[in-house]
Amino acid sequence: MDDKLTLIKVFAGTSSQGTVLEELPAEYLSDQKFKLCASPGLALGLAKEDTIKLHPNGDFELIKHGGNFCIQIYKEQPIKEKIEAVESIVKKELSGSLDGFHNGSLAFTAPISNGFDATNHTFNKIRDILEAEYYYSNIYKDPYNFEDEELVSWARDLD
Repeated sequence: MDDKLTLIKVFAGTSSQGTVLEELPAEYLSDQKFKLCASPGLALGLAKEDTIKLHPNGDFELIKHGGNFCIQIYKEQPIKEKIEAVESIVKKELSGSLDGFHNGSLAFTAPISNGFDATNHTFNKIRDILEAEYYYSNIYKDPYNFEDEELVSWARDLD
């Protein structure tokens, strides 16, 4: 294993027990800077291949967008065969990946070069298979303010 690969903990929200941190595989670059090796299933504003600066409390700053959408789906007790089917679809149609699945939270990566139309087309199929809605978790300027739908600059420039 490459000695630059590690697990980092990023801020994913708060619960009644306090701060929620999500563990993600990342490549250590330098000076608390990391390149993500997977899209998160809980944390918002990040995707696979993004470069971030990580603070000790789990807060992060996005240094460089990695060129991917992070799409999250929550489905209680999904059927294994359906998970395998949607993993195959996202890989075949978008050259994307299912980066993680834990406690009903699925994290997908899809290159932004596919654009919104093709990505929506594919994830509409996935939504129908899983019977669960999908969410672009890294396209909003303020991802934790669900009332604010202002897109980040790279997302405004697509399609």
